[in-house]
Amino acid sequence: MEIWDAYNECYEKVGIDLVRGEKIPDGLFHLVSEVIVQHKDGDFLAVQRDFSKQNYPGKYEITAGGSVLKGETVIECAKRELFEETGIVCSYLQQIFDICYINSQSIYFGYFCKVDCLKTDIKLQKNETISYKWIPKDKVVEFVNSSDYVRLHRKRALPYIISKAEQPFYEKSSILGCIVNVTVDRQLGSFHPKHKDIYYPVNYGFVSGIIAPDGKDQDAYILGVSVPIKKFTGKIIAVVHRKNDVEDKWVVVPEDMSFSKQQIAELINFQERYFDIDIIM
Repeated sequence: MEIWDAYNECYEKVGIDLVRGEKIPDGLFHLVSEVIVQHKDGDFLAVQRDFSKQNYPGKYEITAGGSVLKGETVIECAKRELFEETGIVCSYLQQIFDICYINSQSIYFGYFCKVDCLKTDIKLQKNETISYKWIPKDKVVEFVNSSDYVRLHRKRALPYIISKAEQPFYEKSSILGCIVNVTVDRQLGSFHPKHKDIYYPVNYGFVSGIIAPDGKDQDAYILGVSVPIKKFTGKIIAVVHRKNDVEDKWVVVPEDMSFSKQQIAELINFQERYFDIDIIM
């Protein structure tokens, strides 16, 4: 029997045990850790799920991971699952995302590690994984978007994989529909910290763990939210490619909403009017 600690949506432990396979009480969540592995030569490790798995049998994922057990921390779980499913021991894991799924009552913590092991030394876990392969970084986007890949993992991991593969986002419209967590540092109703003539009619922030070409975290506009917020989880619906600047911006909205290109252009014009842009949808 696998036992988990229960958490609320603020990621706080509430002192209740959850049993794998049993219904999670409303308003509570369990934690999941997963690790994206990249070799020092740039290739990514993809493992194939056992055909006996209930969900996505035989599909590939560029991750190792699983549920956080009772008494474990998320990083302890990540290191344990990485070793159990691949045989890799990694002393340093970089956290790259945390995403809360309300419907599945799961909070996913994503980590990244770069390894210098022999590529043939991967040890698979019985009843979990049956095969593996190393995907070159210039082929990884095509692989993740193929029918052989776990669709739900693609939605939360692809932007981070593209970032680690050092591929340009404006050429990769496949990130549209992916889920990201935005930290808001310029709330709706505020002014630009340096340019006081720029007023923010929308929330604006950054996606931690994804480094933009300017060396900072990836910036994002949040549309469809009418009040100032500090954090937001939503889907990417557009990439704003600045042709006369090194930065691109993402447009993130609630999962059940959509905007036209014209609507986006009007809502972000307060800042993008200073640049020559393409809105990629």
